[in-house]
Amino acid sequence: DQKIDRFAHEASRRIVDIALSHDIATIVIGKNKGQKRSCHMGKRINQNFIGIPHQVMVDLIRYKANLEGIVVVETEESYTSQTSFLDHEMPVRENGDKMRKKQGKSPARRRIKRGLYRSDTDRLINADINAALQILKKVVPTAYANGIEGIGLSPVKLNLSF
Repeated sequence: DQKIDRFAHEASRRIVDIALSHDIATIVIGKNKGQKRSCHMGKRINQNFIGIPHQVMVDLIRYKANLEGIVVVETEESYTSQTSFLDHEMPVRENGDKMRKKQGKSPARRRIKRGLYRSDTDRLINADINAALQILKKVVPTAYANGIEGIGLSPVKLNLSF
């Protein structure tokens, strides 16, 4: 428990420091209510996944960001992995995989594998980046039209020592 707490504190501090170093005024966090219920990823993976303190991380990021004057917005993230940012789709049910299949659109599922997403124009994008951009679009539907110059999205693997 102490290792997990320390990791959460260090990771949340790093996230806020990165936001400060890039003059980012808002952090958007996606969250699904009940996302850990009814997971069917196998017994061992479920045990590891359920133990991840997602809400603790959100609370720590919010606390540390607020001390620095950074706004934290939490939003639900449904359909963000099924819809395409590159194709200017809104992350709504009508653009999800099931509706694409009903409408006969090909391919019905554009997520090729974990980490890889193909747009309707055959452009490839990291699936997590696509979902993160769609989460941002849920909060600010006209992100680039409202004077937002850029988005601080660059996946980084953090190595924290314990």
